[in-house]
Amino acid sequence: MPRRASTVSASAPRTAARGRGRTDKYFSKVIGKALDIIAILRASPQPLSLNELTLRLELVKSSVFRILHTLEVSGYVERDLAGRYTLSADLQASAPGQLRTALVDAAMPELKELSREFRETVSLAMRFENRIEVIATVESPHLIHMGNTVGRIVPPHASSLGKAVAAFQREEVRDRLVRSYGIHRFTEHTVTDEVELKREFERVHARGYSTDQEESVLEGCCFGTPILDARDEAIAAISVSSPKMRVREEQLQKRLVSALRRASEHVGRVLRPATDGH
Repeated sequence: MPRRASTVSASAPRTAARGRGRTDKYFSKVIGKALDIIAILRASPQPLSLNELTLRLELVKSSVFRILHTLEVSGYVERDLAGRYTLSADLQASAPGQLRTALVDAAMPELKELSREFRETVSLAMRFENRIEVIATVESPHLIHMGNTVGRIVPPHASSLGKAVAAFQREEVRDRLVRSYGIHRFTEHTVTDEVELKREFERVHARGYSTDQEESVLEGCCFGTPILDARDEAIAAISVSSPKMRVREEQLQKRLVSALRRASEHVGRVLRPATDGH
């Protein structure tokens, strides 16, 4: 894939600044090159191949591969289906400008609007390396309502937020999210069979939204939609949660899902420049 001039100019100043200390006798060249790779991937608007990284680092390909393999095994970089490298979600989130902060800033107006329209709890969750975590929530004004908490790790198999994120991942990433959390039974409606869970992810991906029909808590009902990056992979999801008794009408459910889709698509468009290389 051809590299853009903006990528070179974005990474060059930081590389030059670090270069001043590289004559120090205690400086580790291998660690330095690993940090160079992280800086290059962070500045790149798209994933990079082994050959592209080798050219930029001016090392032999075998050395670059060993460093990349170590970073991948350690969870700092990931490979896409074409074998190109990009930073892990955790490092992307801590990059300059902070994807997490940008995500909350972009989504909060949409969360508030959904809360105003439906008067139910609205939540935003983000995908990290091995977990899906709630990063913002607007509570329902109803006395009886479904609550949520910032910092909560949501189950990828039994929540609308978790399923909306997991269904829009590469299979190996989705499997890692599920294995990290574990397939626990919360209610009699929780899907714990791996074959059926795979079918559920396929259904979510096909229709573009997820549901939690008393799967995480009895009498609770949630709907979720993914926020997609430029590769159509979910970086986050938005959900509306309600007691089952208030969302029984099919027409209301359709209106709710439609509003969620609009909100997620809008946030995705706002974030697209920041996630092109995610």
